[in-house]
Amino acid sequence: MTKKDESFIKVLGVAVLGAILLIVTNGLTFSGITIFDEAILNEFGWTKSQLKFRDLVNLIAASFIMPFVGAIIDKYGVKRMMIIGLAMIAILYYLYSLIQTTFHMYAIHFAFAFAVSGAGTLATIIMVSQRVTKYRGTAIGIAIAGTSAGGIIIPQIGKPLLESFGWRTAFQYESVLPIIVLILLAILVKPIKYKKKTSGKDVKKDEETGLVEIKFAQALKLPVFWAICFAGIFCFYSIMGIISNLFLYLRELNFSVEGAANAFSIFFAIILVAKLISGVVAELINEHMLFKIQVAIMALGTVGIAMNSTSLVWPSLIAVGIGWGGLYTLLNYIIITTFGVKSAGKIGGIISVFEGVGSGLGAWLTGVISDKTGDYSTSFWVVVVLLCIAFLVSFFIKPVTSTETTS
Repeated sequence: MTKKDESFIKVLGVAVLGAILLIVTNGLTFSGITIFDEAILNEFGWTKSQLKFRDLVNLIAASFIMPFVGAIIDKYGVKRMMIIGLAMIAILYYLYSLIQTTFHMYAIHFAFAFAVSGAGTLATIIMVSQRVTKYRGTAIGIAIAGTSAGGIIIPQIGKPLLESFGWRTAFQYESVLPIIVLILLAILVKPIKYKKKTSGKDVKKDEETGLVEIKFAQALKLPVFWAICFAGIFCFYSIMGIISNLFLYLRELNFSVEGAANAFSIFFAIILVAKLISGVVAELINEHMLFKIQVAIMALGTVGIAMNSTSLVWPSLIAVGIGWGGLYTLLNYIIITTFGVKSAGKIGGIISVFEGVGSGLGAWLTGVISDKTGDYSTSFWVVVVLLCIAFLVSFFIKPVTSTETTS
């Protein structure tokens, strides 16, 4: 899609389709699945750390798979990988209803890693960025909002199913959702093929994407690449530690099951709005300054959560939601505007290694520390420290200079 024929309606269509994809992929495999945590713990008698080890398996595996999947996306196109990923999620969700041991659960989450690598955030960002130039920041913000919308919508689908049929049957019903999205994707998304250019330079501005396109090997030499990687590991540890344990944290603060589920959905609604707004604002003012602000807001909100006070729950969740929503959109936007889209699979894949390691450790270690200390306070103070480090690292995330690209 070129700027000449890029109407806002077409942009909106691409962005909304990306959002729908992420509602299902992220909602089913990450945020939405936590609605079943208490029921699974009650049935099997596992500890929180045993349960949350599944997230470590999933996210760590995905992080190391992503560079290879990213290379496949760069070579063969994003649509094929998305279709494969969605089909896998449907099959694995049905199999989830049959688990009997932790090994069964861990095996399914290991397989989720392959599915989400092919049909998750990186694939969606590439799909949208390839097709949108003029309103790229807005489109990415809308699409990425799907990760939060999944946390709103999927629990509200899962909760009545859980109450009416039990968690096993609920998994079976929800396995239909990826098939519906797969059909939409197959019909609506057309493959894109770029014209090959003969320039041997590592860095060049491309007339089709409107971006400076930096090759993979050159990106590895840039300080901003490694700053993004390390900011990613700390920020993703923090948010997955919070999201993956939020339902159980609220239950420990004497929230009812319904109250905790509703709070979970409202939290994701706040994140969703922040993602949408930051995508638009990033086109108007400096995205690097915005990134720093969002990290600081998230850190302040986590301080309130770490205090383990019921009265601070909502102010803290609002701050964390605003902070995370903004920085998540900005992080992905900065990756595209810094490195371009033609090597985005490989470059984003390496960055995803750091993000995945952080996510997996955050989801798991937050539960482990809680088991050891008796509540979640210490776990979330660890998150506060890591976000402070991420804030310092964010000062190295800045535009690439001509000196850096020619050195």
